[in-house]
Amino acid sequence: MSQLLAERIAQDFIEFLDEFHRYPQPYDDAMDAEFYEQYARVLREQSKWGYFNWKTAPDGTPRPTFAPSSAGKDERQLYEKAMRSKQDGRPPNRNQRDWTGLGSQVGAYIQREVMLAERHFERLTGKAPRFRFERTERGEPAFEHFVKKIHEVEHNGEKFGLNGLPDGILLYITDDGEVLRVGLEVKSFQKSYTDFKKQDKPKLDHELQTHVYNEMYDLDYTIILYHLTYGAEWERDFGRSKAYGRYFPKEARIELLDKFARVTKAWRTKTPPAIDLDGWKYNDYKTAIAKGFSDDEFELLKAQVRRSQRSNLPQWKKNQYYDALEFIREVREKEAG
Repeated sequence: MSQLLAERIAQDFIEFLDEFHRYPQPYDDAMDAEFYEQYARVLREQSKWGYFNWKTAPDGTPRPTFAPSSAGKDERQLYEKAMRSKQDGRPPNRNQRDWTGLGSQVGAYIQREVMLAERHFERLTGKAPRFRFERTERGEPAFEHFVKKIHEVEHNGEKFGLNGLPDGILLYITDDGEVLRVGLEVKSFQKSYTDFKKQDKPKLDHELQTHVYNEMYDLDYTIILYHLTYGAEWERDFGRSKAYGRYFPKEARIELLDKFARVTKAWRTKTPPAIDLDGWKYNDYKTAIAKGFSDDEFELLKAQVRRSQRSNLPQWKKNQYYDALEFIREVREKEAG
């Protein structure tokens, strides 16, 4: 078990999709009917009040929960979310709204292609598929709401939950016939074809997300797949997907669990972590943080920003720090009347 094997799995997944896509798309109404019936059932079940307990662990201990998408966020943001602070309103523009919506559809597209390949790959290619979805006890494909859960964790003396909806848990057949469980994380790539060709590694935030899923579903291997949505010439024959294999055993996830445990302790003791100015631009709790600042904390922040202005940091980062300080100053002054 190693990173080399993880990379081989990712390459095999691309080859699996590429080979399947050299044939006309199969139409399978029976598959679609079964899938939508299954999905409607699980959505109705999970929409009932109390299906998930977001506030306490099974033993009754109050605890926060953390989603995979929050893995790359700084500790102050996670603290404010755990405290149920009010988020800043950020209505999306049309581009952002479409970008988000299209990204969700890309994941659904890849999931359906895998399900189609399970039923038609061998008929078309003469070879058994090396990938298929793991199935639940009810025969549902292991992705999204079919395997949604809160995974309870006790780490460094703190209890917290991990919750999310994975893009997939695959079963991969090795050359030796061994079956490995592999996580699937699908991301849309909505920049140009030129940018797509230049990409040579996954984003750090996306890798951190898979750490959470690996912990939740007891996985060591993950495929992070990027699928290009940007157009190219109709006659051009090229693959729209890139995949990166990652080996994330239990010991590789300790640092992230340490972080969630620190935030949980801060939440339990009502002790806010320091703010991270590097992540300020995409912080969803700017106003709540500014309103909660103590005088001592504000003085420390001013000193930090003064030091940054005299440092060798790039100018854009100095500007970012200064803008954060001014935003916090304005909110505090407004609160003071």
